[in-house]
Amino acid sequence: MNYHNNQNFKKNPEPNEGATSNSFNAVSNVGKSIQVFFAQFLEWFQTLPQWGKIIGLIIIPIFVIKILEAVVSLVSLLITIGVFAGVIYLGYRFLIPPNYSEQDK
Repeated sequence: MNYHNNQNFKKNPEPNEGATSNSFNAVSNVGKSIQVFFAQFLEWFQTLPQWGKIIGLIIIPIFVIKILEAVVSLVSLLITIGVFAGVIYLGYRFLIPPNYSEQDK
């Protein structure tokens, strides 16, 4: 390695350890908030009467499945639109001849 590259190498900053710990803290905060939400949900569920618990055990999974189904459908729609737009662009790019002006001649 020559002197110039060696100097540039020394100028590069060291990896910021604070940035990696901040990302771990963000993941940790998300995990803590999920735990708090789950604890609040269990506390609410325990206060329901017996018939409410039975209905909740039937209806809550249906809602979760429907929400996941809607998310999957939305992602599928976005992928389909992207592929369709790509096919239209490629068709436009390669099948329609460019319109050359008479000024180039």
